[in-house]
Amino acid sequence: MEGNACQALQSFDWGNVKRQLAAAGVELLSAGLDEVPGVYKDIHSVMAAQTDLVEVLGKFEPRIVKMCPAGEKAED
Repeated sequence: MEGNACQALQSFDWGNVKRQLAAAGVELLSAGLDEVPGVYKDIHSVMAAQTDLVEVLGKFEPRIVKMCPAGEKAED
């Protein structure tokens, strides 16, 4: 398992993640802990640091999340 995935498994638990997603109105169908929102950098900070390179055209708000369950091969 890659370093980031290993760190995510040690840093997050499904109970807290499911409550966070439910509070945001997101329905979780399947995913692994290595893909939970907390493993990513804050998008607002990232975009603010790149204002000379990017133009924001819209904002994506997920409502349903369906990812490969932990330990399974992703569909391509």
